[in-house]
Amino acid sequence: MKKITANIQNLTGLWKLAGEQFHGFKQEGQISSSFIPESEWPNKIWTEAPISEDLMGQLKDTMEQHPQLTFSYFNPDTTDDSLLAQQGFELQFNQTGMSLPLKSTFNPLKSLDFKRVETAVQAALWSTAFMSAFGYDFGATTLEKTLDKVPYYLVYHNKELVGTVILYRTGKIAGVHALGIIPEKRKQGYATEIMYNILNKAIEDGSEWATLQASDMAKNMYLKMGFTMDFLMQNYKLKQD
Repeated sequence: MKKITANIQNLTGLWKLAGEQFHGFKQEGQISSSFIPESEWPNKIWTEAPISEDLMGQLKDTMEQHPQLTFSYFNPDTTDDSLLAQQGFELQFNQTGMSLPLKSTFNPLKSLDFKRVETAVQAALWSTAFMSAFGYDFGATTLEKTLDKVPYYLVYHNKELVGTVILYRTGKIAGVHALGIIPEKRKQGYATEIMYNILNKAIEDGSEWATLQASDMAKNMYLKMGFTMDFLMQNYKLKQD
């Protein structure tokens, strides 16, 4: 249970940090939210409390006022969403919270160059590459306001940009986020190679666990690396009338 909590808190800590730079982080009782205008990331609402009808009512009220928010439900037990459906929530997509103990280094096959984002020009390039990889906006302004606290990397191979990744540490946890490959560089093994490199960096930095939230498409890749599945992260919007 501790590693599940650490995984969730690494992720939500990143959302909170980003939202705070725009005065967009709020915590009301057991519900937290982080919203950045003119960006599609993070724009999340979440809770670590057990699901109840009263809590769902509070979430629904907030989301009706702020329809840009997506509710991320950290579900350790089941895919049953009957209570959420009854309250008018509609599942958009699932992710799987996964973790890996960092005990031994990996052996990458490709020599990749990781450039940490340090300037506005690099932030704009990272944001554009992220949009190309994921299809939604992670605003360059967000990077500019957080790049001193969050390691954003542009990844190159043979001087050509292949993708993006974030390595965000909280305590001994190394959270891997936003690992995206631009379309023209896909199906060439770059995602695996980026992970090998970034996990080795996490080990060098003294991290003991790596955590991430995998899409259904990427989950098998992480399982082959030795990651285990810890919880389901279900992402919901309110149904539109």
